[in-house]
Amino acid sequence: MKLSIRITLLCMAVTATFAPMLAAPALKSLKADFPDTSALLIQWVVTLSSLFILPTLLFASTLAKKFSRKSILVVGLAAYVIGGIGPVFVNSIPWILVFRAILGLSIGLISPTFNALIAESFQGNERTKMNGWVTAVNGIGGAIFLSIGGFIATYGWRSVFLSYSYALLLLFLVLFFLPKFPPVQVQHSSKRSAARIPASFYLIALLGGLHVMLYFTIPTSLSLYLTEIGIGTASTVGYYSAISLFSIFLAGVAYPVLTRIFHRFVVTFGLVLYGTAFLLESFAQNIWMIAVAVLFMGFAQGIFFPMSFTKTAQVVPKERLTTAISILLACIYGFQFLCPLFMSAVSTLFGFSSTRNTFLLLAVGLALSVIVSILSAHRVRVKKAQGGEISTN
Repeated sequence: MKLSIRITLLCMAVTATFAPMLAAPALKSLKADFPDTSALLIQWVVTLSSLFILPTLLFASTLAKKFSRKSILVVGLAAYVIGGIGPVFVNSIPWILVFRAILGLSIGLISPTFNALIAESFQGNERTKMNGWVTAVNGIGGAIFLSIGGFIATYGWRSVFLSYSYALLLLFLVLFFLPKFPPVQVQHSSKRSAARIPASFYLIALLGGLHVMLYFTIPTSLSLYLTEIGIGTASTVGYYSAISLFSIFLAGVAYPVLTRIFHRFVVTFGLVLYGTAFLLESFAQNIWMIAVAVLFMGFAQGIFFPMSFTKTAQVVPKERLTTAISILLACIYGFQFLCPLFMSAVSTLFGFSSTRNTFLLLAVGLALSVIVSILSAHRVRVKKAQGGEISTN
């Protein structure tokens, strides 16, 4: 594959999973300008687009069979520009949410298309490396734009939404450097099972959504938490989000090496990072403790995100990859939307008066997950050892 095509596909990563959180630096200013609006609606400025990604995801595999992938990406990017920049020109939360919904619909076209192209075009270690680089570009791109957003947030929330104008450059790259990639050709097999999505994939998709929900406590809950404990300014959450995304970049680059070092325990390593991060947040007294926490959360997310796509490509037949990736992304974006609802539900259920308590509960839950992960990895090792003994005998 030509270098120009690889670069174009990698650049598309910035529009994907973490695109909704680019609006995070605007939340504090929005709350100040719309004081009568509930905190949940303000949080939806970040997460509502994740909900509206789902309708277009449902039709992604059908569209891929009828239209060239380039055409889908062009339409998706045009809608992305409209939905991303649109809030600049309105002056009410409902209209802002309308444009955020358009942004979500556009991501539902873009994300499964370019992820499927990567899954189809690369194999083995090359696929692992490419998924790692996608995560890395997603992280560093998001870090750059969130840093810019955090800086310009001091000039008002409208300026934050201008950061989505980078999609105009991506539209140029797709138009001039990406080949058409013809519609997906469905291979009819006499064996029905050959085209069936295995049950193990659905566990991968569920876990993929859960780890993204943990990460999305940064753009959805951190801004209000900082206000609660009296730390930082309107731009602080933008800088914290940028730190986490830079950490995602580092983990994405190191992902192939990490899988070789930790092997079966790479999941355990990621869970330890997440648990430590929430523990630090629950006891945070200054900006540095939270900075370390978001650094750990970003690194953990940088491990789990490419792992989800790599595992999906390994277990799902090629002719069902677009459908499987759409399901995986539906879980990821669905849990993004559920994140503030989950945080609110936990607080209400346990009668917590502070977000600190919710973060501490998450840390305890992740500690239990670490134990389960270690036992699971040990069980896999024992099974492999027993299988080796049987084959030897």
